[in-house]
Amino acid sequence: MKVYELVYSFYVKQIEDGSLKTGDRMPSIRESERTLNVSRTSIETAYLQLAADGYIYSVEKVGYFVSDMVLRIENENNQVISGNKKESKEYTYDLAVIGEDKTVSCLQLWRRYMKSALRQEERLLNYPNNQGEEDLRQEIAAYVRKTRNIICSADDIVIGAGFQSLLSLLISLIPGEKTISFPTKNFADGATIFKNAGYEVNYRNKECHVIYVTPSYMTKWGEVMTMKRRHELIDHARINNHLIIEDDYQNEFVFSNKATPSLYAMTGGENIAFLGSFSRVLLPSVRISFLILPKGVRKEYDGIKHLYNQTASIAEQIALASFLRDGHLNRHIKKMRRLYEEKRKLMYEGLKKVFVDDASIFMGESGMEIGVKLSGKDLEDKLKKGDVCVNIVDSGSDSAMFLVSCSRIDIDEIGLAIDKLNYGLQ
Repeated sequence: MKVYELVYSFYVKQIEDGSLKTGDRMPSIRESERTLNVSRTSIETAYLQLAADGYIYSVEKVGYFVSDMVLRIENENNQVISGNKKESKEYTYDLAVIGEDKTVSCLQLWRRYMKSALRQEERLLNYPNNQGEEDLRQEIAAYVRKTRNIICSADDIVIGAGFQSLLSLLISLIPGEKTISFPTKNFADGATIFKNAGYEVNYRNKECHVIYVTPSYMTKWGEVMTMKRRHELIDHARINNHLIIEDDYQNEFVFSNKATPSLYAMTGGENIAFLGSFSRVLLPSVRISFLILPKGVRKEYDGIKHLYNQTASIAEQIALASFLRDGHLNRHIKKMRRLYEEKRKLMYEGLKKVFVDDASIFMGESGMEIGVKLSGKDLEDKLKKGDVCVNIVDSGSDSAMFLVSCSRIDIDEIGLAIDKLNYGLQ
């Protein structure tokens, strides 16, 4: 094994063990060189590989930081995080984890496209385009026009491995006051990036110069931003010359018949930056996200893009361009939507049937999570001791609020899981 591979493995283990957490600053190259007693070249190569695989991201003139890869690793290992301690209790059913149902996985098909991409030696032997591969950007432009009614060109799109690197780049294009508002404190990774760039971070404060929103997923149980609120937000940003960062998270899984137009499409991109990702709809391990630049900043971006290296795998970009071009993603999403909509309904009806008294059930129009609020004594302790893992979001002496996800559980086991959850609360 080469020296840089040993360094790479060392830091991957630190991330997987939780020694390095999301938002943590990585040791500088000089510190790593001294601590690990290896050459600077080996450290630099290892860091570039870590960034390419989505474990870390760079902030210009600041350093490297741990990405949200650690959170996804924890979720996939079904670990429950409590402060800095990890509980390893075994559960019969895990309704806290969010991921992809194996019955609709496109892993086998994706593997074929990756094999095809790896045969394109000429492209793989060159450095990737800083902005992202042009054929992929063209396919994304066509994709968002069809699915989100967004009119943009490939030149307006920037590819990256996750949102962190894209947000770092966007920050360099934002003039004016350094204040930003996030919907909740759950956006810790994004907040860290802006804090490191000198921004004052607020929550639910529309007076901030930058407003970060997820219109298709306003709450953990999937409430969608109303048309009235969309127009109010757009008007407010226009009047005050604010920038809205529209994170399109979970839009592919909005199950309402109501229209959910993109803020970017509604304004033609004026005062709006659009973020999209393929991790949720394709495979969690495919770290490809994209930024659609606000109108009027392309010239500024052209002047600085050489300063920002591409973080997404060139092989994955090649594979995704072909996957999109052949129409597989649209078909895959339709298949996922049918299954998840059925699972959502089964879980909602099952919860309403079991929790009749002193209970409130919350199901929005998007996503795979349903909120449950119960009244009773010692509910948090009972939930933790039970055989069904849930995501506890609030608890008191005589009540508890928790979330259950239908994304990973087999459809035939939903009823059994709800019955066992209820049994543990008796």
